[in-house]
Amino acid sequence: MRADLFKEMVTGGKVHVFSVYTDFGAYRRIKWTINAIARLAGQRWQCSSEMWKLDSLLANAPMKRMLAHDGANADVLIAVIGSLEHPRPELIEWLNSLPPREPHQPGLMIGLLGDEENEVDELDWTAKELIHCARRMNRKFIWHWIGHHTMDGTDWLAEGVEMLVAQKQQVVPERIIFQEAVAAV
Repeated sequence: MRADLFKEMVTGGKVHVFSVYTDFGAYRRIKWTINAIARLAGQRWQCSSEMWKLDSLLANAPMKRMLAHDGANADVLIAVIGSLEHPRPELIEWLNSLPPREPHQPGLMIGLLGDEENEVDELDWTAKELIHCARRMNRKFIWHWIGHHTMDGTDWLAEGVEMLVAQKQQVVPERIIFQEAVAAV
């Protein structure tokens, strides 16, 4: 086990991304964002990801529990809501069902909102609800408009990913010191 922790410290560790989307057109936006997170985190960090349609999260009790566990433990939660014409309270309810992260656990929540047809109809309600969810879960929140040609740069994402990997880097050496202390006893 000590060798695994040392390897994690040398490589930087892992960043797990959990994405939930409401519209089928979200796949390429999620993949673009996950690839951007991996590039921004750097080669020392291994990124893994899961993508789930909102309907899957609500399917049945065992599936709902499993996905809630995975979402709560992910370093990055991505919520993609393409059409803002109709609010998605079931997504907000699911996010609110996730337990808050411990204060020492870094976490990031990303909202990818809107589409080319809808620009601001329900943006205010959706953004406020996502901000509330992120605060309750002890996660930093950032959002980005996903309309036409807005996924070109990563400036909007850089600060959040830098904060996440910096905080995760601090946790790894603390775990090694703790493991060494336990092993010495």
